[in-house]
Amino acid sequence: MSSPRLLAAVLVCVLTAPAAADDVIPGHSVDRPTTGLAIGGALVAALGLSLIPVHVPAGLWQHELFGAADESVRDSFSRRAVQLSDGLVIASAVAPVMYLTGATIEDADRDRLLIYGESLAVNLALFEGAKHLVQRPRPYAYAQGPAAKDYTAGQGDDAYQSFYSGHSATAFCAATAGAYLASASSTSRGVRALAWSSGFALAAATANLRVRAGKHFYSDIVIGGLVGVAVGYAVPALHADGKPYVPDIAELGAALAGVVGGGLVSELLPLEHRRDDSLTVGRFARIANLHLAPLTVAGGSGLALGGTLR
Repeated sequence: MSSPRLLAAVLVCVLTAPAAADDVIPGHSVDRPTTGLAIGGALVAALGLSLIPVHVPAGLWQHELFGAADESVRDSFSRRAVQLSDGLVIASAVAPVMYLTGATIEDADRDRLLIYGESLAVNLALFEGAKHLVQRPRPYAYAQGPAAKDYTAGQGDDAYQSFYSGHSATAFCAATAGAYLASASSTSRGVRALAWSSGFALAAATANLRVRAGKHFYSDIVIGGLVGVAVGYAVPALHADGKPYVPDIAELGAALAGVVGGGLVSELLPLEHRRDDSLTVGRFARIANLHLAPLTVAGGSGLALGGTLR
């Protein structure tokens, strides 16, 4: 994951920035040295927590957090979904950096990036701690074939860091913090709606693909997503001078639409489909002949997603 490198780059910007900027984000103040120390402290905490040793359990979990829903994805695995989710979480983290800055980085842009980096740093420390303390086996660890066991053994400690999903937490934290900061600074309803919808679409797709990849259970991505949203909102809100920014109904609707759209598209993406003695691969619905077409609706236009389920 690229989040630690991204946060390190943000921290460098903090250390080389001028000492003060007062209220350049409407209704919010940023003390750059203090925020820089917070980012650095969170990164150090994440590093320390990542050093907690992982002990391979004598047996796998007998009961899952979401019961039958979690159990239904045991022994699932898809290399393509792993690659897609890795790419999407990077896109999720980078996208707000792009739309929170202009052609040149002004004071307001720098302060938005500082708050954004602080959100991701705190989020990183939290999921590193959870993963290394809970040590939950990943879904693919339940497959019984010899090839699957060899694969699990080859993954080392990572095979027992399923709870909770760092990809989901990072994507939803980035979506929430980015949309909050963009909305607090923009008077354009279109810009605000786009920030909420696109960010949450990327986050939902990332989270769902982690399940399809066999890297996480449904409970992992739900809890990771909720933690990411909480951190992504709370950190910028702590910088508010008074009442923090509260998204309106349209923005919340855009976020919900993004979740539904991102989840649906990621569920229908065709993945490799075969069965061997080790892992059940591609156990989910697929769509063939996937295509987009223009769609005319009353008062506007849109896109229609089409294809053949099989």
